[in-house]
Amino acid sequence: MSNLATQPAVDRLPQSAWAIAWLFLVGQVVLLVTRGVNPADWPMVVVSMLLTAVIVRWLASGVLRARTVRLAIVWILLSLATGLSLVGLLIDPAATTAVDLVDFAFTVAELVALGAFCRTNWFKNRRRSPNVSRSALAPLLLVVVATGLLGGLTAPFGGDAARMQIDIQL
Repeated sequence: MSNLATQPAVDRLPQSAWAIAWLFLVGQVVLLVTRGVNPADWPMVVVSMLLTAVIVRWLASGVLRARTVRLAIVWILLSLATGLSLVGLLIDPAATTAVDLVDFAFTVAELVALGAFCRTNWFKNRRRSPNVSRSALAPLLLVVVATGLLGGLTAPFGGDAARMQIDIQL
């Protein structure tokens, strides 16, 4: 019998949480394919990957546990990304590419999935008691960490990245 079947319904993550995670992962893969790999020096790319993974995991853990500050940060970031993308599409429709439209669609879908997640019983229960077992969140957080690692690997918008060097002198 699968672990999912033996897990009580109250402890199972809602489908909307999984939808958010997979939308972010697939969206990041699309960005990696279209932008390419970060051209910075590899040590800096690795640092970027690790930092991005840690930050994204921290934010996702807070959203899943219905922590107000982290949830607000994600709402603000997704709302800004949606609004600014829409403005960009409207300002110069002739310059809009298929990648721009796909990126916008993913951002809107992520925002909608976050809204659906915030209406679930899981979320309401976490607002009352944010404690949840690590094992319940671990599979989803693995998807989140993969997304963060890919985010650090992806070239920045426009493809320009300064080659950075860490130089510590005493």
